[in-house]
Amino acid sequence: MLKLSKLMLVGLAAATLLSLTVGTASARNLSLGEQPYRIGWRPISIFAAGAIRCNLTLDGSFHYRTIIKSAGALIGHVNRAILDTCTGGSATVLTNALPWHIRYASFTGMLPNVTSVRFDVIGLSIEAISGCLGRSTSENPARLMFNVAGGFVTGLRVEETARIPITGGGFCELIRQYSLEGTGPAPFRLRITLI
Repeated sequence: MLKLSKLMLVGLAAATLLSLTVGTASARNLSLGEQPYRIGWRPISIFAAGAIRCNLTLDGSFHYRTIIKSAGALIGHVNRAILDTCTGGSATVLTNALPWHIRYASFTGMLPNVTSVRFDVIGLSIEAISGCLGRSTSENPARLMFNVAGGFVTGLRVEETARIPITGGGFCELIRQYSLEGTGPAPFRLRITLI
């Protein structure tokens, strides 16, 4: 009888542990501590025929303080973009294309410990070579990665593997795409947790 009781206790403990693990792993939302944001790179690199390095500041807001972890979900906008102090060439943000859309893409880490969250930027519009307009789309988004530790954003980077198609004639047809690269400090005390 004692062996049966011990076996039942071990089984109950295992079932409880499993239910806790499953409950954590199925968390489907991310909670944000702040909705408005300002993020910046000093500098960001725009690659086409060569590298143009500029300071970039983005202002915007998340629509909600809770984000459903569903790839492609619209979660916010960039309402203001400033590109200045360029070296290696000139570049311009096309402000008439604002607002840009921010969409949830994915996260990395073992639940419940999120280590990064990726967002896609749709509509980002940059002219880095005269007449060559790069505009991110749903098929070819610009990608932002927020690094997370202990539930707080610790830094950010632009994923350099994302390719932004270029339109325009002549030289633009030879280049065909821009890529962006850059890392930056944590933009604010943004807390990202699972709920």
